[in-house]
Amino acid sequence: MDLIEQAQKLYNEKKWKEAIDLLGTFIPDTDKNEARAKRIEGWSFYYLGIKGPEAMKIANLVESKRLFEIVLKKGQREEKISAFNGLPLALWILGEQNQAWQVSKQAVEEFPDIPSVWNTKAILCRWGKKFEEALEVNEKVYETALEKGDFRTAGHGKQNQGDALIQLRKTGEAEKEYREATQLYKDYQQISGESAAFHIESVEKKLSKL
Repeated sequence: MDLIEQAQKLYNEKKWKEAIDLLGTFIPDTDKNEARAKRIEGWSFYYLGIKGPEAMKIANLVESKRLFEIVLKKGQREEKISAFNGLPLALWILGEQNQAWQVSKQAVEEFPDIPSVWNTKAILCRWGKKFEEALEVNEKVYETALEKGDFRTAGHGKQNQGDALIQLRKTGEAEKEYREATQLYKDYQQISGESAAFHIESVEKKLSKL
């Protein structure tokens, strides 16, 4: 396992500070490896920003923004997609909403077939209370995920669609979306052999409140 893989493992375990410290010793030999490392650092600083000490929130998010911007310049497809998902979120929380929208727009134009970039745009719609626009974006999350056989992300699209419809007081339509989300999560479990219980419970809780 190389150093970047070790850092990824720490990140997956939510040991964000440890991942950052480990990568502080890394000397990249190529732009790709630099982008791979800075992607992990960017997400680690993002999560430290939103979940870590309040006194360090802005500093961590500013560093996350800086790292994601480097990844967009030096990364290849996989790294760029990841940075396109993180940068708009960091920008938004830092109060740079217009820039967040611009980066998200660039992301969906450059990678229109990737569910995650549409999902990031859906998050911005929710944060910006643009619930009508969210309906169209959530549908893109669902469509692009289904084309790839990614039933879990397709379920997220339907669940988020239900959430937007609730905000628009369209309870009957929301119920339909939630039930479709539940079925997609069950399909994911059956096909992948992995659990989606957390997501199913979340949808069922929402259904019980309708």
